[in-house]
Amino acid sequence: MSKSLPTHPVDTRVAVVLCTYNGAEYVEAQVESLLAQVHPVSIRLCDDVSSDDTIERISGLLRADIDTINVNKQNTGFVRNFEHCLSSAMDSDENYFALSDQDDVWDRSRIACGMSSMAALELVHGRDVPLLVHSDLNIVDAQGQLMHGSFLAYRRYRIAEEKSLPVILGENGVMGNTILMNRAMAELCLPFPDALHVHDYWIAILAELFGHRAKLDLSLVNYRLHGSNASNTAASMGRGISAFIANSNWNKLVKRNFKLPFKEDSRLKTLEYLTDNSDQFPALSLEQRRSIEAFKEYLRFKQSRFSSLRFLLTSNFIRKDLAYRLRLVMAVLLTQRYTR
Repeated sequence: MSKSLPTHPVDTRVAVVLCTYNGAEYVEAQVESLLAQVHPVSIRLCDDVSSDDTIERISGLLRADIDTINVNKQNTGFVRNFEHCLSSAMDSDENYFALSDQDDVWDRSRIACGMSSMAALELVHGRDVPLLVHSDLNIVDAQGQLMHGSFLAYRRYRIAEEKSLPVILGENGVMGNTILMNRAMAELCLPFPDALHVHDYWIAILAELFGHRAKLDLSLVNYRLHGSNASNTAASMGRGISAFIANSNWNKLVKRNFKLPFKEDSRLKTLEYLTDNSDQFPALSLEQRRSIEAFKEYLRFKQSRFSSLRFLLTSNFIRKDLAYRLRLVMAVLLTQRYTR
């Protein structure tokens, strides 16, 4: 890093929350990278009833006196598995938690850099405030070969160090497999809302609203893209003519079947859960509540097309680049996907 940051004592162990499901092809490399961290970690692994030999491949790598393995009684899906695994990890003595996918590979300094930034946050805000540190990622292919040195730049995410609730509510950019959080942050985000589509969206919202976040401009995770990723896949991340054809955009144009940003995941239900259960969280400021309510109104699609388009183009919820916005104008004005 460009400058030295305050550090925690070397014995401040971080619990790595590792969720697995049929990950035998890649999980050994990830576990080895966790064990190679220069800052001490424990591995709290929860397996979602894998039908392959995921557990057999890694059980011999884990340390019996430090690491734990738990196999769910039934398959719950990756979001619930992370919720259960994080909750179980909090029963330990550790006060810091890092989230890990099964098919990535971490830089040896991933936790050390995160804990340095965490210490700097604590000097300003204290240790009892919800705190979150996240970073950029390398994009690698199934064989681990580098495809791009910055996931955030590749996806044109605008997320920065400074707080911006509209950016977090909309495009977001806090990637779960780079998250490091303190105990106060973990306590705040549990339990997860029932309809949650990805856990990092929920955690990022709460950090932006009620805590503090630090973004490291370092690619500390090799984010492996292949055909079976739980979120982004190699096909969905493609660009250019081949990607346009593969994603059936011509068919969407003919049938006027365009999806609009953020409408078809759980953002609306997640925000409704937040506001309907306000007694469980710190009070929202008037500005925060206005941003959330305006975004919810768009997500409900009860506005006219022109009202929706004006909201998207004049707010800070979507990317600023011209090509994206031209596609968005066409989608909003032409789509029949949401016609009642």
